[in-house]
Amino acid sequence: MTEPLVYIVDDDDDLREAVLDTLEDAGLPATGFCSANLALPQLNPEWPGVVVSDIRMPGMGGMEFLRAAQDQYPEVPFVMITGHGDVQTAISAMKAGAFDFLEKPTRPEYLVDVVRRALEMRRLQIENSNLKNIVAGGGALKTRLIGRSKVMRALRKEILAVAPLKVDILLLGETGTGKELAAQCIHDLSPGAETQFQTLNCGTLTEDKWLTEIEARLGGADGGVLFLDELEALPEPLQLRLLALIEVRGIDGPRIIASLQTDPSQLIADGRLRADLFYRINVAQISLPPLTERENDLFVLLEFFIRDAVARHRLKLPEITQEMLKPLRAHTWPGNVRELRNVAEKMVIGLPLSLSAGTSDAKAPFGTEDSYDDAMARFEKAMLRYALMQAGGRKGIAAESLGIPRKRLYLRLKALGLD
Repeated sequence: MTEPLVYIVDDDDDLREAVLDTLEDAGLPATGFCSANLALPQLNPEWPGVVVSDIRMPGMGGMEFLRAAQDQYPEVPFVMITGHGDVQTAISAMKAGAFDFLEKPTRPEYLVDVVRRALEMRRLQIENSNLKNIVAGGGALKTRLIGRSKVMRALRKEILAVAPLKVDILLLGETGTGKELAAQCIHDLSPGAETQFQTLNCGTLTEDKWLTEIEARLGGADGGVLFLDELEALPEPLQLRLLALIEVRGIDGPRIIASLQTDPSQLIADGRLRADLFYRINVAQISLPPLTERENDLFVLLEFFIRDAVARHRLKLPEITQEMLKPLRAHTWPGNVRELRNVAEKMVIGLPLSLSAGTSDAKAPFGTEDSYDDAMARFEKAMLRYALMQAGGRKGIAAESLGIPRKRLYLRLKALGLD
């Protein structure tokens, strides 16, 4: 028997059977429950399905059911069915974590569309969770340092070679190439993977912080890895003190992995890096390639970041056209993989990219100080205002142009304070 992908929870027998028939006709296996008390024990964090629940039910109501499920299984999507013109309850359900809501009576095609979108989001969540479990367990290196290019295959081979050895390592690479991720991979693939991985940005270290941030950690006897990011940013007097501490570090002291963004010979010539410190740490040297040297990895990474953002933000996959990809091919990517991740976030959220060949990404119109939630809310407000303006203030026409039910437009306007 096929595992049901949809649980229909409604005390109205006729409505529950009608919804089940609609979903079965659409090829979506579903099962029904007459109460939330019966449905709640059937949920589990690995179930790949979605719950469609009425809000008003005897006993445990839909809102109580949603909150109970959110406490135990927060990733399971809920689609709430509302009637009686209960706008405020529907808004509360969305704020409580519901994926969407349906108003009685619901058009069958709209019901199927909402459920399919919720199932796609759930599939991406599970896929993302599985990937994170692989990563957390120090699984296959290619699932962490993603890429099919020759340079990435060579990088993974180098990391696998040095990870088991208790030697200090110097990572070279431009900003955004993933130096901290590489250091974490080295730690996780080493025999001491259960020990602590600590990161320090040398640009933030001062004389006052030196004792607590460096001496205490280097003097410890619990092994692990101390990752010193942007070593060239450490003031020269502190570089000398670091060298002295490394020299007297015990056999059980932490392994040092340091990173540089610039060619070390140039840094030494400019007086920004002590030669003796460089030679002491540079037992093994690994270079992380910039994105422009990674052949077709750009689009492999873009797809991965888009799917990751979709799962995290609970949004649908954006439509990507060849026209949208053209400026990405010509871009020089000064921010490398980090910049590409931000581009994927903007694609999923719906923010303009404003990329042009040979330049860095232009500032987002909503300001870099905005959180993603704030940026999304401001973008949605702008979109709704534009739709209403184009429709001459007529909400029915605006809802039709946006492809959403009129009731949904009213709710979004109210939720955003635009009513």
